[in-house]
Amino acid sequence: MARVFLVNPPSPEPVRSPLLSFCHLASSLRARGHEVALYDGSAPHASRDHDEIARRIDAFAPDLVGLHLKTLHIQPAYALAASLGGSWPLVAGGPHATVRPDEPLARGFRYVVRGEGEETLPELADAVDGRRALGDVASLSFVDRGMTRHNASRGFLLDLDALAPPMSALDLFDPAWYGATTTLPPAGLLSSRGCPAACTFCANNVTGRRFRYRSAPSVAGEIELLVTRFGMRAFSFFDDSFAVGHRRIEELCAALTRVGPVYWTCTAHPAHLDLPTLRAMKRAGCTGVDIGMESGDPEMLVRIGKGVTVERVMQVLGWCREVGLHSMLNLMFGWPDETDAELEATLAFMERAAPLANGFNARGVLVPYPGTELYDAHHARFGFTDWWINEAPIEYEAFPTEWSTDEVMRAYASDAALGRNFFHHPPHRLERIAFGLGRKAELTLGAIARTQRKVS
Repeated sequence: MARVFLVNPPSPEPVRSPLLSFCHLASSLRARGHEVALYDGSAPHASRDHDEIARRIDAFAPDLVGLHLKTLHIQPAYALAASLGGSWPLVAGGPHATVRPDEPLARGFRYVVRGEGEETLPELADAVDGRRALGDVASLSFVDRGMTRHNASRGFLLDLDALAPPMSALDLFDPAWYGATTTLPPAGLLSSRGCPAACTFCANNVTGRRFRYRSAPSVAGEIELLVTRFGMRAFSFFDDSFAVGHRRIEELCAALTRVGPVYWTCTAHPAHLDLPTLRAMKRAGCTGVDIGMESGDPEMLVRIGKGVTVERVMQVLGWCREVGLHSMLNLMFGWPDETDAELEATLAFMERAAPLANGFNARGVLVPYPGTELYDAHHARFGFTDWWINEAPIEYEAFPTEWSTDEVMRAYASDAALGRNFFHHPPHRLERIAFGLGRKAELTLGAIARTQRKVS
C-alpha cells in the first residue's frame, strides 16, 4: 500500500467545486488499496501559501505527490514543485504533462502520467510499493539512472463503466475550501470521453479523439446519487462532445427522464445535433447547449477542420429556439493567416446569429496550445515556441460571477491573449478583433435582456 497526496496547484482562476478528475483518480487509487489525501490550491478559500501546502503534505507522509499540470497555469505549478524542494517523489499528470512529458521531468518531477490516469497512477503506486516494475507501467514516463524513459502507451480506457465511482472520494475535499459548510459534489459529470472531431486548434490530449461512452444505467446511477445524497438536480455534462451517437443519446435521455426531474447543460458539436436529438434532450431535462462553431467564414471552417457549415449552425440555432433550449455559441478570433474578409465574415455572422442564439462565449482570442496541429504548424514561423515558459502567464479576467452589465462587459470585452498577438496580426485587424469581443458582450447582454422580459 502506497500513500499518495494529490495537489491542484494554486492558479489565478478559482475552482469553485471539487475537481472531477481528482475524484476519479482518488477513487481509483483507493480501489487498488492505496491511501490518498489531496489539496485543491485553486479553490477560492484554500491557502495558496507554499509552506502551508508543504506542511499538509508532510503531515500525510506520502510516498508520492501528484501535481495536476495545465498549460495556462504551468508557471505557478512549477514554482510550487520547486518550493517542495525534492522532499517527496513528484509525479505530474494532466493535459500539459501528457503533451510535454520531458518538461516536468527536467524540472524536478520523477514521474509523468500520460493521458488518462485511472489505471496508470495506481500502477505507479504499486511500483513505488515494490509490487510492480516501473518498466511495466504503461503510459508512464520517468527518470531512470539519469536517463528519461517513456513507456509505451496503454491506449485509451475503453470500459468506462468499470472505473471506480468518482463520488466515493468526495470525503477528501474540505468544503471550507469552496466556502461551504457541508460536502460538495463536482459541478457535473462525464457520460463520455473523447471527441471524434479533428479541429486543428483543439488541445484535447488526455482523452483524445477516440469516442467512448458510459452506459445509460451507469450515468443514471451517478445522477441518482447526486439527487438523493446532495439534492443536486442541476448540473453540467463535462463531455467534450456530448451528442455523439443518436441511439446513445436516446438511451441516455430515456434513463435521465426516469431519474427526473433533473436539469442539465452540455457542450455539443453542431454536426451531431438534429431536431429529434434536441427534442429528446429537452424532454430529459436539458436546459442549454454550448455549441462550438469558432468561425463564421466558410473557408476558415474548412482550414481549421471544424466539419460543419455556416448554414448548419444556423439551422441548429433555430432548432434550439424551437424546442426551448438555451444556446450559447462559441466563436474565436485571430486565426493564423486570417484575412480581413474572413474576420469580417465572422463579425457579420454574429449579427445574423444573434436573434437566435441566447449568448456568445467569453474570451475567444485564439491561443496555440502545445500538442495541437495549429501549434506544431506555426510556433517556429511566428516565434512563440514554448510560450508558456518563455513569456509571462496570460492573465485572463475571471468569468462572470453574475449576468449583470458590468460583469459581462468586464469578462467579455477584453481578452488577455489579444495583446500577445501570437500570429502577428496588423494593428487594424487587432482593433477589429477588440471590436468583436465587445460586440459579443453587447449581443449577449441583449439576449439576456430578451430572456428576462419573457420571464417577467
